[in-house]
Formats: sequence, structure tokens, C-alpha cells
Amino acid sequence: MSIGIVGTGISGLTLALHLRQHGTETTVYSEHAAGDLRGSRLSNAVARSAATQARERALGVDHWADATHQMRALHLHAGDAIQVTGRLPDPMTAIDFRIYLPRLLEDYLRRGGKLVIAAGAAEQVTAWSERHELMVVASGRDTADRLFPRDGAHAAPQRRIAAGLYRGIASPEPEGIVYALAPGAGEIFTMPFLTFEGWVSALLVEAIPGGPLEPITRARSTEGHEADLLAQLERFAPAIAARVDRGRFALTRKQDLLRGAVTPTARTPWARLETGRYALAIGDAWATNDPLVAQGANLASATGWIVGEAICEHAVLDELFRRDVEARMWAAAQPAIDVTNAFLAPPPHVVELLEVATRDARVADALAARFGRPAELWRTIATPERTAAFLAGTREVAGQRA
Repeated sequence: MSIGIVGTGISGLTLALHLRQHGTETTVYSEHAAGDLRGSRLSNAVARSAATQARERALGVDHWADATHQMRALHLHAGDAIQVTGRLPDPMTAIDFRIYLPRLLEDYLRRGGKLVIAAGAAEQVTAWSERHELMVVASGRDTADRLFPRDGAHAAPQRRIAAGLYRGIASPEPEGIVYALAPGAGEIFTMPFLTFEGWVSALLVEAIPGGPLEPITRARSTEGHEADLLAQLERFAPAIAARVDRGRFALTRKQDLLRGAVTPTARTPWARLETGRYALAIGDAWATNDPLVAQGANLASATGWIVGEAICEHAVLDELFRRDVEARMWAAAQPAIDVTNAFLAPPPHVVELLEVATRDARVADALAARFGRPAELWRTIATPERTAAFLAGTREVAGQRA
């Protein structure tokens, strides 16, 4: 059996490494070699969940298991100071994907994987399918739109984004993700981030379109960016602003700033090609989430793993295999999509939950414990009744311990 994989993102490389570990022949198709990936612009600011790190350990690519700065807390605040800290039961870590992805690609090649560098790689899926029993498309928005019809999407981005890497922001205690709520404006996050020059801070602004934070996501240059950002922090995230060293605060490099928007999208995962073979979309080629609650890259890792397991379990890649893969992928994706949508436009009971969490450490701990487990988090916020039961149960357990 031979599998072709288009793309060197986290989903494609997780799949490629999984299949190589189980002796399946694979070829990865990419427009970029490892060196090209290292020299690219910032593409995201990803916090890897405990589940993603567990997959890395299973694949033998947990090169950052002893990372100096592990996130062990979720700090929620709104206003002048951090109101409450929720403890993460399993630490998260954040590594520049320009470091992370090339290392995984090199691991794959050392294990006998094949790599084809080709311009316009994503457009050659049909031609390459003649060489493989299955083509897996893990990147390439244009190809995804052409091969895989949209199964459902927002009409427009729900947030505009400005993500950057900065010196001069002190970490909170305990170290973790800071989640600043700015009602009517959006959200602002910071976290420790491993880069080419060591540990710095990643800062992500999620601006509601048309709101007061939006202009910082639309500027066309980096000139004056730090001053503009600091002014917004002082207004909407004063607890983060209080940890900024004005004398050191600066972007690490011009290419370490990402501005834009993400329109949450899901596509039909299977496409029958002209050759009679099938193509499967995974990762961002299949489901694209707003980064608001850190589900995108972790879901992409999960889908790469799910597809790898399914290929290894099925002797024949037939209709039964395709149904099984689709069902498994949606089982993982639906809670992540639902959670993201719920926080993008939070209904009253979710707003109330966040407000309670900023006042009650017991609730913050219980909520933080679900942060990297989208299925559990969705069961907590799916309906007002479930949220009420969660709050009552959390307080009851805390009272019994007291």
C-alpha cells in the first residue's frame, strides 16, 4: 500500500510519521523543503495540548518534552487585574512552527519517508493519485475549495487577528496562558513561546470586526506597531500591560507579525478523482477553526493520527474505510467546532460561565481542566442546563473537599 500526502503541516506530518512507524510506504508532496519552512513568515501561534504532546511521544518526536516554559495555568481576567487562575492538569507548550515542522519533516525523512518538492504541488493531486492507493490533502486552500465542497461555513470571519512575537512581556505566576476578555472589542492572549532566539511571548489579538481593536489587525506596516499595541493593552488588557517592560517591548522580527482573518469552514472530506482513486482532506484543508480557543492545530494533529490508525486497521481502502474515517474525523472535530463557535458568539449561559470563572477559582480550575479536551468542554457549555449542572457540581465537590 502506498499513500500520497500533500502538505507539511502538523496534520500531514503526523499522518506521515504514523504510517512510517507502521511500515506503510508514503510520499509527502510539498512546495517547500525544511529550510524554506524555517525562513517563512509567522503563520500561527499554537499552544499544543496534552493530547497532541501524547501523540508526539507515541511517534518518538517529543523533542520538546523538557521545555523550560510549560503552561500550567489559564489566567482569566477582565479589567484592571487577573481575577482568577485556573490550573491546567496537564501542561501545554508553544513552539514556533518554523522550528517544529522542519524538525518533524527531518524525522520523517530519516525514517525512510519520501519527499517530492514541486511547485504548485497541491494542483497535481489527480496526476499523483495514479501512484498511490490514496491521496491525502493536508494543505492548499485553492485545491481544497476545488476538490472538497464546503459543508458549512460562516459567511465572513468572526474575528480579525493580529498575532506577534515580542520581547519585554513578563510571564505571570504560575506560568500559563493569559486570556483577557474585552466585551464588545474581542479577546487578547499571551503565552510563552519558543522561537529561534529562545523564549519570548506570543501575543494574539482577536478583534471583533468593526470594534475598537480591529484597526491594529489591518495596519499595513510594522511602523508604530508596538506603541499602538501597548495603547490597546492599556485600554483592554491592563493586567497584560502591567507586565510590559516599556524599555524592551518590541517585535522580535518584522516577519514575526501575522495580520489577517480566518473564516471558520468545514468541507466534505472525500473527493473521487478522475483516475478513479480518492482524495481525503484533513487538517486545515478539511476544517478551519478560528484560533480563539486553540483548537485548530490540535484538531489537525488529531485528524492526522485518526487517519493513520484507520489506514493501518483496514486492509482495503474501500467504501467501508471511507465511511469509518469520516465518522472518526467528525467525532473529533464536531466538539472542537462547536466549542469555537460558542466562544465566538457566546450565548448568555456561556457569558455567565466566564463571568463566574473570573470570580470563583473552583470554577476556573474545572473549566481549565476541560480547555484541552473539546468534547468535555462542549458537554459543559452545550446548553444552559448543562452549564448550570456543571456549576452546581463544581461547587458541591469543592464544598465536600472543604
